[in-house]
Amino acid sequence: MNSIHSFINYLPLVFGALILGCIPRSETSLIVENSNAFDVQNGAVSIPLSDLSLPDYFLVMDTEGNEIPYQLDDLDQDGTTEVLFLQLSVAANSTKLISIREAEKAPVYPQKTDAVFKIRNEADPENMQVGEDFVSVNSYSESVDLQQDNGLIFLEGPGWESDLIGYRFYFDDRNRFDIFGKSTYDPALASITEEYHTRRDWGADVLKVSSTLGIGTPALFKNRTFHAIEKTGLKTLDIIADGPLRSIIRVEYPGWEVENTMMNAELELEIHANHRYTEVRLATNTGDTQFATGLVMHPNINDIVILQNSNDLYSTGFTWGNQTDLDEELGMGIVIPNTLNPVYEGEIQDTYTFSMNSENSSISYLFMAAWEFEPEATNLGGESGFRAYLTQVAEQWISPLKVTTEQ
Repeated sequence: MNSIHSFINYLPLVFGALILGCIPRSETSLIVENSNAFDVQNGAVSIPLSDLSLPDYFLVMDTEGNEIPYQLDDLDQDGTTEVLFLQLSVAANSTKLISIREAEKAPVYPQKTDAVFKIRNEADPENMQVGEDFVSVNSYSESVDLQQDNGLIFLEGPGWESDLIGYRFYFDDRNRFDIFGKSTYDPALASITEEYHTRRDWGADVLKVSSTLGIGTPALFKNRTFHAIEKTGLKTLDIIADGPLRSIIRVEYPGWEVENTMMNAELELEIHANHRYTEVRLATNTGDTQFATGLVMHPNINDIVILQNSNDLYSTGFTWGNQTDLDEELGMGIVIPNTLNPVYEGEIQDTYTFSMNSENSSISYLFMAAWEFEPEATNLGGESGFRAYLTQVAEQWISPLKVTTEQ
């Protein structure tokens, strides 16, 4: 009898638990719209957290029940995340419904982008750019003005990569951008332990930069020539986002001097998963300014291909051919919004050079590369494939996906 009474007394708890289990967890629905006449592939979606009410742990799902990877970013580095970032593919002139659902724990996603900056205290003459004594840091401030071949910086400067391509720039008085071709989808740059100009299983450094603008290096344009960020005060670098879907590097340049003009500059470099491009954002504290960027010339390339889209929203330039250190096929491209009034200035200092005008002393543009020895599944297959990819990325960047909260 006592056992029966105990069971009857327990029934309300059982039914209560079942009812609670049937109540859906906290959920927010969002509508992502592609208003373009073309399909968007892995388009960037950035949502301010101020627009959302999020549980401590959550998943992002589509209507088919697929989980959508995301990351939370603290872009102003104040210790609090303020942006939800994810990627979506949406068909032309259509919308996609996604929902944010409460979860038991924070999800973990594969690392498809990475930013790396390593330092050491003393140079090793036998291993100037690689070695086991380098230590990874997310923030760094110069104590002395670093010069070329200083031996204190891994890979000679910060590296950043997606699952498809990698880049670096020289964190010294050169400040030029370089390319790492990749034969793997895994993060590779932080693990380099040997000379990297020879092709390895993971890939290789594939570009000879010298005093040119390499691939997409930002510069000022004065007196018919370009001036990269060379002579400056002590620089500061911060990795402000680091995967799984995007990585962002920020560099502060105090006292950038160009022809007796002194200014401060801030550079941001952003790379996304499933893509080859880097977005360059450069801001200075000067007035109306003319900037420049470009692509290094190569004897095997007859000329750069200049394109403008039919809506006159952006301009692109690209090269394709056997232009790596080992004469392998490589494509390099640039996308500049026409709001910056880009002008192809011709061949200057072995660089296909573009100028840009900015009334607010800031610019934003894309550069990208594709290499012959990328994995077969995502290899663009040649010049026509690279040209199509360049156009696709340009259109998606100029006319991004739009997000609204479902009413």
